[in-house]
Amino acid sequence: MVPLHATLLQASTTKPFEDVREEIEFAITERNFRITGRNTIGAALRKRGFPDFPDVEVIHFCNLQNAREVLLLDPGFVAQMPCRITLHEQNGRVIISAILLPEDNPDERVNAFARRLNRQLREIVDFALYGF
Repeated sequence: MVPLHATLLQASTTKPFEDVREEIEFAITERNFRITGRNTIGAALRKRGFPDFPDVEVIHFCNLQNAREVLLLDPGFVAQMPCRITLHEQNGRVIISAILLPEDNPDERVNAFARRLNRQLREIVDFALYGF
């Protein structure tokens, strides 16, 4: 078994939750990813009788070309996919979190792939924070 160590990228902003979500979605699609799913946990909890529960959302996304590439390099690494970014409200701020892909694989080609995707994940978060 090869241990893989992922890193959590986290940032926060005072922008409204809806604005951050729209900017994240825009940045995802601009990088040729497709949103494959979302979990609107905060909204679901509010519907279940917790009216004051803050917004919490998980956005899953993937690019089939990237998936194909990593499957050819290391089929086991696909467990790290799809990419996901979470948003949640806390103390008047929107917290953006992304799990970066581990870059400690024995195969340097997989590490190069992970570094490239991690750069894109950072760009997506930066777009939501700063607009670039």
